[in-house]
Amino acid sequence: MKSSTEKSSTPEEQEPTEDNIVAAMEMVAENIEPTIGKTTGAEDDQTATKQVLIRATERDRDRWKEAADSKGISLSEFVRNLCNAAADEILDCNHPLEMRIAYPWSERCMACGHRFH
Repeated sequence: MKSSTEKSSTPEEQEPTEDNIVAAMEMVAENIEPTIGKTTGAEDDQTATKQVLIRATERDRDRWKEAADSKGISLSEFVRNLCNAAADEILDCNHPLEMRIAYPWSERCMACGHRFH
């Protein structure tokens, strides 16, 4: 039984707590110098400054790390390369130029409908 000085606390009354993983990543990010190593082929003015936190199984992470090591690049570079290639495939038209139709105001791919400005 609670005494009269104790506050009752229901989940609705409690302040929300921050996700421990997010808090830990923010603490690490405050002290880390974002860089892309010279061996990755990045331009001098390109620096990776944003972080993306993903969850993976230990097996997946180990396989990705092994693949990155075999290419001589970091795991971050490996993931960036794959994500950028997927984004290019989804967002950019890769059809031959013969599939394009040109108008004075724009150009459009007849295969996928992508509009070029």
